[in-house]
Amino acid sequence: SVQKGQMGLLMRLGMPVGLQMGMETASFSLSTVMVGWLGTVALAAHQVMITVGQLGFMLYYGMAAAVAVRISNFHGQGNVGAIRNTASTGFGIILFMAAAVSIVLLLAKDNIGYLFSDSDQVAVMVAQLVLPFVIYQLGDGMQCNYSNALRGISDVKMVMLYAFIAYFVVSLPAAYIFGFIFDWGLTGIWLSFPLGLTTAGILFRNRFNKTLRCKISKNSD
Repeated sequence: SVQKGQMGLLMRLGMPVGLQMGMETASFSLSTVMVGWLGTVALAAHQVMITVGQLGFMLYYGMAAAVAVRISNFHGQGNVGAIRNTASTGFGIILFMAAAVSIVLLLAKDNIGYLFSDSDQVAVMVAQLVLPFVIYQLGDGMQCNYSNALRGISDVKMVMLYAFIAYFVVSLPAAYIFGFIFDWGLTGIWLSFPLGLTTAGILFRNRFNKTLRCKISKNSD
């Protein structure tokens, strides 16, 4: 029936997306477990920056969701040029948002911790995490934008593999190596985030561009 066909289509599109987002969340959660090995002060500072970071992420993700909607519309029209322009424009807007968030945090880095705690130790450690946070904004914005762009063109199967590579093959091992083998502590764990998110962003972007090239080739034929 039509209803069963639609349900099957939604499952084929939704499951890879859910697994991709689940792996990203799991990666950050397992990193939090590692942070717990460093003690309560490190865990408190980590939680403060995760909370602050979510404010920026929600901005990026809201814009990326709009990108997915517009690309889906243009995909239905077969307008490949508009699809490409929408993805590029969306990424540019997200980068502007990331720059604005980063500037505010850099200016306020010494005081952010005191919004959540009166501990000087926590505030100092939070200030040390602002730079790794700023570094990973590029990768976070890229992976948000292009994962949603791929959803807009219904190309979601490979995102599961890419997410696994980025978050479980790259990010989590790097967190352990930087944090404990190199003995960089909490800052080392946070330096793994740019690696994972940027890897995901590059893989998603390359997949998106490859899919568009295939569509252009088919249209020209």
